[in-house]
Amino acid sequence: MLSTLFAAMMLASTGGAMAENHLLYKDVKLVKRDAKKVEIRVNQPKGGVMDVELTDNQGVSVYRGTVKSGENIVKLFDLNALPNGEYTLNCTNEAFWSVQRFNIKNGAVEINQDSYQEASAPTVKLYGQNRFEVVSKNALATTITITNNTGEVMYDGKLTEGTVFNLDRLTTGEYRFEFSVGQAIFRQYVSVK
Repeated sequence: MLSTLFAAMMLASTGGAMAENHLLYKDVKLVKRDAKKVEIRVNQPKGGVMDVELTDNQGVSVYRGTVKSGENIVKLFDLNALPNGEYTLNCTNEAFWSVQRFNIKNGAVEINQDSYQEASAPTVKLYGQNRFEVVSKNALATTITITNNTGEVMYDGKLTEGTVFNLDRLTTGEYRFEFSVGQAIFRQYVSVK
């Protein structure tokens, strides 16, 4: 029922240039417009689609949908149907994750700017026969698990900047690099020859 209520709350989606440099440090930003209206502003040049989920303080999803990802995308949400409480906005796609918390208190939205976190998918670069370098620009701690095509774990540990993996001793086949950053999980596949 809340999902139906919230789906009716989406007002508009527009693209184009915005006057203020709102995303100087963030790819996704939540901006208060009126007492219970907020904008999600997205600035990801690669474009695509971003999954959006709004959950209450108990982790119950009150809205799931998508937002076009690209440069200077704005989507307006009217939160009037939501009761007072704490909420979390998660935005994800294959290469990006962000989380922003806010409260609805006395009929008005209060955005917790300090709660914003974002992460980008680490990249796996082949630099020699069965040698891979993992590059991550994330400030958050990243864990990595490498599995074979049957799901058997070949490696499990923390990622440090510029980590290099020599997979020469593994059998020929496809392997999955799975990265956990914050609440996000990113996957990339490589072939060992």
